[in-house]
Amino acid sequence: MKPLSYNIDQNQRVEENSTVPPDIEESAPPIPDDFPDDDHGHGDRREESGGSHWKSILIGVAVGLVLAGIGGRLLSGSSSETPVAETEETERNPSQTVTAATVEQQAVDRTLNASGTVQAYDLLPILPRATGLQIIEVRVREGDIVAPGDVLAVLDDSVLQSQLSGALSQIDSAQSSVSTAQAESTQAESRRRQAQADLERARTGVSQAESRVAQAEATLTRNQARVSQARASLEQAQREYQRYQDLANDGAISRQEVELRQRDLRTAQEDVNQAIEDVRVAEAEIDSARADVLNAQANVESAQATLESTLAGIEAAQAGVANAESGVQNQDAVVQELETRLDQTLVVAPRGGIIAERQARVGDVSSASGTLFTLIAQGQLELQLQVPETQLPLVRPGAPVRVTSDADDRIDVQGRVREILPTINPDTRQATVVVDLPSDEILRPGMFLEGEIVTNTVEGLTIPSAAVIPQADGTAQVFRLNADDTVIATRIELGEVLDSSQVEVLNGLEPGDRIAVSGAGFLSDGDLVRVAD
Repeated sequence: MKPLSYNIDQNQRVEENSTVPPDIEESAPPIPDDFPDDDHGHGDRREESGGSHWKSILIGVAVGLVLAGIGGRLLSGSSSETPVAETEETERNPSQTVTAATVEQQAVDRTLNASGTVQAYDLLPILPRATGLQIIEVRVREGDIVAPGDVLAVLDDSVLQSQLSGALSQIDSAQSSVSTAQAESTQAESRRRQAQADLERARTGVSQAESRVAQAEATLTRNQARVSQARASLEQAQREYQRYQDLANDGAISRQEVELRQRDLRTAQEDVNQAIEDVRVAEAEIDSARADVLNAQANVESAQATLESTLAGIEAAQAGVANAESGVQNQDAVVQELETRLDQTLVVAPRGGIIAERQARVGDVSSASGTLFTLIAQGQLELQLQVPETQLPLVRPGAPVRVTSDADDRIDVQGRVREILPTINPDTRQATVVVDLPSDEILRPGMFLEGEIVTNTVEGLTIPSAAVIPQADGTAQVFRLNADDTVIATRIELGEVLDSSQVEVLNGLEPGDRIAVSGAGFLSDGDLVRVAD
């Protein structure tokens, strides 16, 4: 809880105002002898850092009460010359109308005050992915909120664009070479199929020619057998003719019988001649068939050579296709590399967050070690509070922390302790307590802020801060109401300031006690008051 502050010197005394009538000074209630001293009896009720923060409240309230008291008494014409009878009459009547409040019991946070500096939870330096290029555009400033992938700056890509155009042209040329090589490969394959068909036909021709040779040889064999048979018949006809000729000469047979045998002889001679001719024809057929065989075999050899040549052409065409495709792949790799380098000319946010620093300027040349931007990842900030090592046992992770600023009253946020760093500064004997801060555009890294760490929560007594009357010796009192509406000046010991209107009471009051609030600054011990509804 942050103490309230008032613009008045803590040591200022009411007596220093020369306009204060003496009777006001004389009306201050006495301090009970048994009231606990400020330096004793309450060390176990609050933390070391909060021992005197409530004094500022007393000082501020004192100013208002003194001025109000002076004005009220001057307006009423009170003076030491007031007749005794008139004073007694006033004392019998209520001297002041007041409002009352009841002492309440509620949860009170014990806090530990510390100060520290705001830091980024994760501060990312953003470096250029492409080096040696001039910055031509910067799109963000400090404090801008960015999302992952947002473009922060643009580098000059004109040279890369030119190289990319050349590489794309090379790809077109390489793809044309692939098309040509594929066409040649297709033609070579067609020639191979034709050569294969020619080879098959040549082989078939060889088979057919060899079959004709075999048939001609068989015919020759048959014709040679006919020649032998015809010659045997001719010899038989010659013998018969000669025998019949001799018989005819002897007059044994008629001349007609001789002529018949002569015809038989001529027929036998003709058969021999025909058989010999058939042999010559068969031999000629054999020669022709054998020539066809040789020709068919030559065709086979030619077709085989053509096929082999065609196969070699196919291999060459396929090699040309492979080379052309390799050229395309190489150019594709060049294009991909250039496209990657072009993409790297855009400086993008790797994560979402807030731009903390911008070092990039138009005209600068990017370098591998030159940070262009510093990014607060996810915009998450933390407060690093410095806490004395003696108070570290009071701090626990997860504890709520109220964060404020003496320089900017707009800053009043709630954080939470994330961790306590394990090392202690040997010079200051302090440790760093890290507090997670909420997302707030007012907060900036480097701010020096105050933090109130809740160390414990207890049940305590609370009263309105307006009821507290500061005393010249630095203590405080309230006016406790009796059942008969008289008031008793009661010294109290203050604890935590809960907010601008409530304060904790450590000693001097009990739960349920009624105290004067408004108008309490005009009262004296024992006054009879009227309690407003």
